[in-house]
Amino acid sequence: MTARTRAAPSSVTPRGLESRTENLFHTLTIAAWLGILSGFIEGVIDLTAGHIHAPAILCVTLLADTGLFVILGLGLWLLARALGQNLPAALSYLFFGLLGSWCVSGFEWILALGAFVLLLPVAAWAHTDNQFVRRVGQQALRWSAVAALACLVAIPAEGRWAEWQATKSLPGISANAPNVLWIVMDTVRADHLSCYGYPRDTSPNLGRLARQGTLFEHAIAAASWTLPSHATMMTGTYPDVHHTDTGAAQLPSSLPTIAGVLRNDGYRTGAFSANIYLFDRQHGFGRGFLHFGDFFQSPTDALDRVRYVNAIDNFLLRRGWAHNFLGRQTAAEINRAALGWLGESGRPFFLVLNYLDAHDPYVPPQPWRHMFSRHRDPGGPLDIGINYLPKLTSAQIRSEMEAYDGGIAYEDHEIQKLLDSLRRRGLLQNTLVIVTSDHGEAFGGHGFFDHANALYYPQIHVPLIFWWPGHVPEGVRVSQPISTKDIGATILALLGKPQGKFPGESLSALWTGKARPESWPVPISELAKLSISPTFPDEYGPLRSAVGPELQYISDPRLGALLFNWKTDPEEKQNLAGNPAYGGEITALRQEFRQSRQLARTVVSEEPMATLRR
Repeated sequence: MTARTRAAPSSVTPRGLESRTENLFHTLTIAAWLGILSGFIEGVIDLTAGHIHAPAILCVTLLADTGLFVILGLGLWLLARALGQNLPAALSYLFFGLLGSWCVSGFEWILALGAFVLLLPVAAWAHTDNQFVRRVGQQALRWSAVAALACLVAIPAEGRWAEWQATKSLPGISANAPNVLWIVMDTVRADHLSCYGYPRDTSPNLGRLARQGTLFEHAIAAASWTLPSHATMMTGTYPDVHHTDTGAAQLPSSLPTIAGVLRNDGYRTGAFSANIYLFDRQHGFGRGFLHFGDFFQSPTDALDRVRYVNAIDNFLLRRGWAHNFLGRQTAAEINRAALGWLGESGRPFFLVLNYLDAHDPYVPPQPWRHMFSRHRDPGGPLDIGINYLPKLTSAQIRSEMEAYDGGIAYEDHEIQKLLDSLRRRGLLQNTLVIVTSDHGEAFGGHGFFDHANALYYPQIHVPLIFWWPGHVPEGVRVSQPISTKDIGATILALLGKPQGKFPGESLSALWTGKARPESWPVPISELAKLSISPTFPDEYGPLRSAVGPELQYISDPRLGALLFNWKTDPEEKQNLAGNPAYGGEITALRQEFRQSRQLARTVVSEEPMATLRR
């Protein structure tokens, strides 16, 4: 009896362990199957409807979704074991079906329903206990793993091969042709740079660059947020022409880009963007560039492209448990990638860099983050994507501005490091350098923070510096208000390209005296209707602004006509639109709207540019 009592456990326990192990393996097989299916569907959606021009996204979604399903499948199995039960089949069907539909839907209910209808029966069928499911499941897992690893190797290699082939097919160009380096300091308003009179020493290196080149004191962005402003700079046209002014918009293929013009002339064209959500290939900015660094610049950047990872990232940001989004590239990382791309090639280059360190949330690297603050970690809560209607105290606003200024100082530091690297390579002396921004920023003025909500002067006044020894005059400061729309035309003029190949006027005419300031076109800014918040004026319709030598006129759909003297009233508190003495100025600035629209549409329809629309 004693022997039988002792023997019984030894015969039962292995079967129990085997059953649990078998059940665990079966559960994980189902989870992995559905993860692979979910990742494949998500990747295909990204490559088609999502307009992500990076095939590697398919590898990322496959691996990430499979990993998520396996981890949560294990958790579900452990829960069932803790309850003393086998994994309930109905619960697993529902769980994996909902999870898969959530992963691939992009949080749109129609796609979620379709994915659920597809994945639920697959989960139910896969849970049936038969040898065929197990055998096919093992093979699917094995081959999926091999395929994912092969893609991780093959896709980057294919991209490098395609770029190498495209570079080989470039037209001939003189090795002595000048290089062009164009740096966009995303979200940097001009009046926060010390070279524009700001009391904090935020831009000592840019100040030195400006003293050796030409600075435009009143450069005006064409919009108050990234997408339409970059579209304007890349095409030389206002948002009214390119219509790349809503989140889902793409740069129209009918318009030439400055990158395409220079590529057709034999330049090696490249761009590296820290603003991976707006200045990217997904919105059409890759056209004309041989290389566009916007996706997968780091493992965390790649991972944040997966829907559920991005959702978790946003959740942590909303709760204040994280202060920066995954994959955010610093200026140092952008520089390192750009210098690596330049390599040892002797071909002249056109290189565009976008820095994001002064964009909210304001969390630049230390020691710059606390450079202007008594606190070690100022800033952080302000985030346009999470908290666009903040209620901040004056101390909190001051903290945000301190971190923002630290971000500008950090970018100023990295710009100098980049220029020093180019100098050591013997490239800087023959390189045209342009430094600007895409838009400014608000810190409580008129009740607004961030940008993309209004067109007040601090949100559209940006820095603009041209530097090229022997070609751009030293120490010149141009006071005439101008538009960043004309940067592309200025580049081509400085390179000696024929006028008319690109829309816009060369700003060099202002520093050479060939153009009279009083005859220069008034810079226009535009903001489309964006449904973000009922407190924002662009909720009620589009806005337009015209900036004259002293006055700014804004057509506001809710408040009507606004007129401010931005010189004597920099905070734009006194609306002069109701003053009869300014009726003529309002009429003249309204006329500028009509003239700019007519001129832009005339220029882009000219025949010489039609050959460049590719």
